[in-house]
Amino acid sequence: LKQGDRRGGPRAPVTALHAMGEVDLPSALNLVIESFQDPRFTAQVEEFTNINIPAFAVATADGSQPLDWTFQFKKYKKLYEDQLTKTLSSSGVEVTDFMTYLEQCSQAYGGQPGYEHFDALMVSLTASEDYERFLQVMFAVVRENWVPEDSAALPLAPDVQLHEVDVVIPEGVGPGMAINIEYLGLAHQVVVPEGCFAGTAIRVTLQVPGP
Repeated sequence: LKQGDRRGGPRAPVTALHAMGEVDLPSALNLVIESFQDPRFTAQVEEFTNINIPAFAVATADGSQPLDWTFQFKKYKKLYEDQLTKTLSSSGVEVTDFMTYLEQCSQAYGGQPGYEHFDALMVSLTASEDYERFLQVMFAVVRENWVPEDSAALPLAPDVQLHEVDVVIPEGVGPGMAINIEYLGLAHQVVVPEGCFAGTAIRVTLQVPGP
């Protein structure tokens, strides 16, 4: 688990145990950490998040969210589930046994110096199991990949981004009235300009903290 931690006496290398199908839970945890850091898997995750940037860079009103977000969350979750299942299956370890052990490790080692790889694993697994954490991952990717438009005004501060987004005016709202919207998990209020009515899409500029 922790580099240099060899409790319980001498042990065969994890790779050797893996090849023999004799992996215990601590060794399985190390294998899972390695598999989540595998460049091929991280490239898969990065490709998924980058492809979905446009889907999450949208403003929503009245607390509603696009149904596509739930669909993409299920796909994101499956990426991690498949990687975890594949690693544990080849190790001869049951998923339920591993998850119980993982919870015990989280209580014992979570947040402690020297266990950063374990903490990173827990962050990844939590994001793949918790919809709200997944949204935060996607919103962060949107901010990290933001490119200002040529016509955009300069931000008020160096750590602030100006995002231009389209907002559809809801029913019952007219010129001069305010709309409460959410964008990248943050609340904003915009005023409907003159000449715009329900059903019209207006482009607004929103201030967003940088990554």
